[in-house]
Parts: sequence; C-alpha cells; structure tokens
Amino acid sequence: MKLDRPTAALILAVVLIGCRSAPVPPEVAEAERQERDLRGAGASQYAGPEHEGYLRALKSARRSYQRENLKLGWLRDYGPVRREFRAVIDEGGRIGRDVRARKARKAGSVQETAAAVWGKLKTLEGITVSLGVRGRPREDLARASVLLTEAGRLMEGEKYEDASARLAQADILIGGVERAVNAALGRYLDREQVRAWKRLADEAVAESRRKRTTVLVVSKLEKKLMLYRDGVLRRTYDVGLGFNGLADKRHAGDDATPEGRYAVIRKLPVSQYHKALLIDYPNEEDRRAFARDKKRGALPGSVGIGGQIEIHGGGRDGLTRGCVALDDGDMDDLFDRVPVGTQVAIVGTTDGDSPILETVRRI
Repeated sequence: MKLDRPTAALILAVVLIGCRSAPVPPEVAEAERQERDLRGAGASQYAGPEHEGYLRALKSARRSYQRENLKLGWLRDYGPVRREFRAVIDEGGRIGRDVRARKARKAGSVQETAAAVWGKLKTLEGITVSLGVRGRPREDLARASVLLTEAGRLMEGEKYEDASARLAQADILIGGVERAVNAALGRYLDREQVRAWKRLADEAVAESRRKRTTVLVVSKLEKKLMLYRDGVLRRTYDVGLGFNGLADKRHAGDDATPEGRYAVIRKLPVSQYHKALLIDYPNEEDRRAFARDKKRGALPGSVGIGGQIEIHGGGRDGLTRGCVALDDGDMDDLFDRVPVGTQVAIVGTTDGDSPILETVRRI
C-alpha cells in the first residue's frame, strides 16, 4: 500500500517520538554518585558482603533501566525503575553509615594500638640508652620507629589495615628488644640477688668505717661509683660500662664487668685511657667459678678467664670492654683520692625498686 506524503510524514514523526530518549531519572544519577562514594570510602573492605549485595542490586536496576529504554517512548514506564533504584540507594545509604561507623571503630582501635606501641618504644629507648645498650636492639628500635611513622601516615589516609600491618611489624621488633632487656636484667629483677649485692656493698662500707679506710662501691645498673672514707660517702661519680657491662664477667672477651670484692693493685698515671686503677680481677672466687663453669661444659674449652680490668678515664661514653670508665676530669679527682690497696665492691645494684627496674616490670 502506497502512503501519501502527509501520512508517511506523520508515521515517521510518531516513530521518532517513540525512539526519543527520555530524561534520565534522578535516581540513576544519584546511584552512580553513591556507588563512587562507597568505593572511595572502602565499602568493599569494611562491608564486603553487604557491598557485594548492593552492587548486584545496582546491576539489576541498571538492566531494568536499559530494558525500559529499549521500549518505544509511549510504552515506557520508569516508575518501577525509579523505585528499584530508590531501594538500592536506601541500601547504599545504610551501608555508607555502617562503613563510617566501622571505620571510626577501626580508627579508634588502630590509634589505641599505635599509642601503646609508641609507649613501649619510648620506654625501651630510654632504658636501652640508660643501660648503654648498642647493636641489634638499638637498630631494631630504629626500624620500629620508622614503621610507626609510616603507620601514622597511613592512618591519616584512612588506610587502617595497612597501618595495622606496620604496627604489627613494629610490635614484633619491639617485643624482641623487650625480651633482650628482660634477659639482660633478669638477675636484677631477682630480689634475692639484689639483697646479696646490697650485703656485699654494706659490708664494704662497714669495713671502711671500722678500719677508717677508703672504699669504692660501683653500682652497675645506676652507673655510679661511690667513694667512701671512714664509712661516709664523700664523692659520687657517673661511670660508663661496656655493651655487656651489666652481665657478670665469666671469661675473656665477653665484655662483661666483674662483680665481687676486689682491690686496687696498681695506679697507672698514664694509660691508653688517660689514667687507670688496675684491680685484682680475677680473684680466687673468680677462678673457682671459672673452673666450675669449665668443668660442667658451660664455657668453651678454648676461652681463658681474662684480666686487665680497670677503673679508667677516657670518657664514660667511650668504648670499654668490661672496665669501668669515667670522664677524664672525674678520673683525675678519683686518682688522687685512691691509694693502692683500696677495696672495691662491684655490684649489679643495691636498689631492687630502682626506677629502671620498676619501668621494666611495667612493660
């Protein structure tokens, strides 16, 4: 059938009107914005299953919208589509609120963990500096500090899972240092051992009072050398020890500072470390302990007992290997006050409740 031109034009106009795109429902654009916002907020991380369900519902709504768009204009009904999108948007809003709440809880938890780990780090930094610890523990604390700084930056960017991973790595390093400190101070936390050290120091002071002599008492934990004359404290000097100075010397090369009663057997006005007072390590008790350790296989057969333990100058922050070091000015003063034969008591500590030990007990 041949159509006249007016009829054909009318039919074409109707077809074109039916194919014309309708305005995009506002819910469609709102859902697109919401999807981007949820992804940016980390919904897949903080609300994984719920977010997956949301994405499936959004995909279904989009298919419904596409199917409706394929219909001729006068057959389209966007009401159901808009309602479907509205349901998706409502669910997305609920997920968004949950994500914000979960992120806030996670942020609080991570910040609390960070504060605790930072606290342990600062405490151990203070202890290791006070004890003169060098080497691996100090290196591990430095690495832990870097990890904690990185965790802080990640928290600022709301990357809490990554921040948690850095905190966990830092805590492992700090835990290793904590165990090393506890191992080094294990004897110092033993109150019976502290009482034994205190008896040794008290006996030396009592002897000074009784014999009206000069006695030196070295407390390794506090890094103090105290000079008594006639049983009265006359001078106190700050001292330094080697990196293993808190340990009791057992053999040559262990860099530990011996503990016990000794005597100054020689004064050296010129030495490698300014001036020095040589003490009589090893004494008979040291030799007996060394022989026992060798007999029970606690020491390698090749090691010797060692010697040449001094109270010397050169700086208390300088390198010493089992000796007791003073700054040169203090060494000059001590040197002039101490005659050969002066008794020396070297102990770990006489204070079982010292601030350092109380701090170690708390961590």
